[in-house]
Amino acid sequence: MLTNQPLNLETLRLSSIAKGLISSISDIDNYNYLARGLQSVPVPLQSRIARKYIDRYNQKKAGSEYRANTWLRRTINRLKPRFGVLFSITQNMPLPWHILSSVEKTKKHAGDLAIECVQIALDVSEEHQTLEYEQILRFTYEAVAEHAKAIGVNVPFYAMRDDDLPSECFEIALLKMQCDKWWTRQLKTLRRQFIELLEIATGQVGKDLYYDKKSEKSKRRGISPYSSKQAQREFSFAQASGRQFLEMMELQSTDGDVIDLIEAVKSGMANPANRRNELMLRIRETEELADEMGYTGVFYTITCPARFHANASTWDGSTPKDAQNYLTRTWARARSKLNRRDLKYFGVRVVEPHADGCPHWHMMFFMPKHKVQEINAILRWYFIQEDKTELYDRYGPELTRAKVFNKWVNVDKEGTHLKLVEACVAYRANTEKARLFKIYKQKRQEWGFKKKQGKKAKEPSKFYRTFSPRFDAVIMDKNKGSAASYIAKYISKNIDGYGVNDHEDAETGESLTSQVSPVLAWASTWNIRQFQFQGSPSVTVYRELRRMRTALDDDEFEPIRQAADAANWKDYVKLQGGMCIGRDANFKTHYEETPQGNDYAELVKRIKGVYRTLTNNQLITRLVEWTRQLKGTAEKTAAKDTTNVGVADLSWTSGNNCTPIATGSRDELLLDMVGYDKKEIEQVKKDLISGKRIRRNDQIYQIRNGQLQVLDEADQQKHEKRLAIEYRAKTLAQKSGSWHVTDAHRQEAKELIELAYTYAEHDGRDSLIATKHDKGFIKIGDWDLALLVNDGQASAVSEDDWWSVELMA
Repeated sequence: MLTNQPLNLETLRLSSIAKGLISSISDIDNYNYLARGLQSVPVPLQSRIARKYIDRYNQKKAGSEYRANTWLRRTINRLKPRFGVLFSITQNMPLPWHILSSVEKTKKHAGDLAIECVQIALDVSEEHQTLEYEQILRFTYEAVAEHAKAIGVNVPFYAMRDDDLPSECFEIALLKMQCDKWWTRQLKTLRRQFIELLEIATGQVGKDLYYDKKSEKSKRRGISPYSSKQAQREFSFAQASGRQFLEMMELQSTDGDVIDLIEAVKSGMANPANRRNELMLRIRETEELADEMGYTGVFYTITCPARFHANASTWDGSTPKDAQNYLTRTWARARSKLNRRDLKYFGVRVVEPHADGCPHWHMMFFMPKHKVQEINAILRWYFIQEDKTELYDRYGPELTRAKVFNKWVNVDKEGTHLKLVEACVAYRANTEKARLFKIYKQKRQEWGFKKKQGKKAKEPSKFYRTFSPRFDAVIMDKNKGSAASYIAKYISKNIDGYGVNDHEDAETGESLTSQVSPVLAWASTWNIRQFQFQGSPSVTVYRELRRMRTALDDDEFEPIRQAADAANWKDYVKLQGGMCIGRDANFKTHYEETPQGNDYAELVKRIKGVYRTLTNNQLITRLVEWTRQLKGTAEKTAAKDTTNVGVADLSWTSGNNCTPIATGSRDELLLDMVGYDKKEIEQVKKDLISGKRIRRNDQIYQIRNGQLQVLDEADQQKHEKRLAIEYRAKTLAQKSGSWHVTDAHRQEAKELIELAYTYAEHDGRDSLIATKHDKGFIKIGDWDLALLVNDGQASAVSEDDWWSVELMA
């Protein structure tokens, strides 16, 4: 009788990482089960699924192996219907997976792409050097743009390249595409969105609620609505990093005033509370203005076709950004139609996601009462035009049947007569309609039960509207509340969840407050603008006028400044010329233009104030310039100005004590002592003042308690170890799919670092060395050796003061 043998992994379609993870399983049955399951999954997803399987498999709990196998079976069964989409997504990866999966590698690859673009530009210009400059520039742009477009980034001016663009546009674009910082920003967005698309495709974004009998509460099976847990971790990490940066900086004005940058941010529109208050103010007073004009309010809900929804069987792999582009493009066509027919409307639009990440719009518009039907018909026609058949298919398949009816026919010599005829006509089966009616009744009963309990939930829409899944229009009833009350829930949900603790999220059935962070992470990941007013005068002018706190001796600007200062949006709109004024507004933003004002030679515009369009008179609102700097710089600069002792005069420790010397020569003397030249002095001072440690000539310098210190050899090694442990701990945390470094990560990193330093000390070295190739022989560095030995994949062999590796059988 033959015993069960492990599968030969080399014969299966598996990634190298997946093979390594499978090899860590000792049980042959589980080994083979995981190998067979993973080979049916797209290669870039194999390592993700294998890691999650191993995490469950290695849990020190009874039945962990069974639960891991059950999870794998359910995951693959759930992904099978969309394997075609998954393979399409993975085959169209903008970059190799080993680059996209790592933040550091993606950032490093940005520099490589910039160098590639420079080389392409040099090759093309050399090939066409006999042509005129404009022609060479055009050919160079086309070649570099095609290379960048193949990766999937947004190339500047690419959509307008067939137009008669000036040569400056191509020069700006080439400067950007040859800059590593520009590529870093582009690849950062590209990586974040592609990884989130994989999360959506593998079912990690959605509703997925189930009822737990023990706790008698609804719980979630590790799946997050709106955005994945990975996206939420990255968003939280970015928020924390941004806040930490703000807390480290200060602003100093040309007048000498100093304020903390974090306090300046809190007082502006970046503060969620301020942003929400301004939105609600504008909505409330816009409604009051509409009431004065006799306009009617209509609340619209617009969604995308099924092919944009990841939870639909017809999903084609479109991203939420693709869905947002569809809505924006369709709205642009509908808006043009409304403008051609001179139909006036104004209001606000809010974008929020479905549980699967697909965006939908809520729009609150005010319009003349006798134009409501016409505007509704135009918007409905545009937003249900694409994939219209899926709306009718909700009521069953289209069939034909014979029907007898009266018809006027033209009979020769006898004229027109009414005649009984029989013909085939199309109709829809009523089975689906009956099912939808039953679902509607059930949802309405649930909604009524929640109302009795005091919960605020969305009333279910009526089933019989053929366009309701795509387009829904409700005329606002003043008896049920104001326009602000209609849309307040959506604004709070998309900002900070203020005042909606008793509201239930229609998508997830949970409290709206708990859904704020996933929604914000979703908007940040896909770069989607959440709020936009339609037909409203410029809010930038309104904000600039509010900067002027004192009355003006100018009858031209004082009335509108006073309205803005009093937060009277209604009067501000009237003074601007009213709603739907557009480019004919009475007041506009005044900009200061700087030709070639940035690294890409672009025209830079900076807001300076407001100007009156009729007279072109200007009101400068930004009279003071502010400089951003490290916190404490102003204080230390002031202290330096009041004494003759500078940073370079700080006393030395560790046996190197220097007395202060005369101003003018102390910098040169200090730099000669530590090995710096004159050009580096200013940067050295800034770094030392900020508390940084500087390494130079195998020495580490720092300022502590007003003294410039040199760390001795033991302290230097201790400092290097601490830095190495923190860096490796972060790396281990990211490999495990976490952005938070735990004590376990630090402990594991500490053990590996200590092991690496042990090998270094064995060779008589104080610092670590990296892996090198010497005459075809791989010499493994201390850190890589520590990893291999720790994993049991190698043993250390000393040779010529280097560590080679002997692979374990």
